[in-house]
Amino acid sequence: MKTPSSAASLPHAVVTADVVDSRRTAAFPAVRDRKLKAATALHTRQKLIVSPYTITAWDEFQTVLTRPGHVPRLILDLRRIFFPLELRIAVGLGAASGVRRNPINIHAGGEAFERARQAADWLKFGSSKFRVLTRFETGSATLNLVANTIYGLQDSLLERTTAKQWAAIGVQLETGSQDLTAKKLRLRASTVSRNLRRGHYWQLVEAARAMESILNADL
Repeated sequence: MKTPSSAASLPHAVVTADVVDSRRTAAFPAVRDRKLKAATALHTRQKLIVSPYTITAWDEFQTVLTRPGHVPRLILDLRRIFFPLELRIAVGLGAASGVRRNPINIHAGGEAFERARQAADWLKFGSSKFRVLTRFETGSATLNLVANTIYGLQDSLLERTTAKQWAAIGVQLETGSQDLTAKKLRLRASTVSRNLRRGHYWQLVEAARAMESILNADL
């Protein structure tokens, strides 16, 4: 990719997510706010996002990442933090401006936001032969094909992930050690290993690493 001529044209990553069937969740605003607070704290500490998550509608929120290569990690975190709620996660890559002014849904704009909206609309109204909860719009047909194929498969893997499996995945992501994960969850190491395997932890990690490399190389 050619070097951009101005800061506004630098590639940004915008994530727009909404909660599936939010009206069926009791006390949804409180649940939403608690989970967004946890996600904001984690991703601010890890320097993955430019500013706190912004609520753009009843069940929709948005953020701008510090770099596109962080998208895979953020997607995985949002899925585990919001479980058992399901998210449609739309990713738009491209130029953007005003990304450091809050709230971003008022002050920021550009093709990254437009592409995230395009991806979000596809998730709500597009057609597919299988259930898809993640969509990329990047401005590159090849990158779209790669990213959407990987995440279409990943969405299928996660469809039957249980609460115990998500708990093991979440702690394992934090500790990086099955022994420490077992100790923190007060479970046998064999139980943790089984939950990670059945939750497709290793596939999730490898897919995230592959997508991070692809995004960093492409951008």
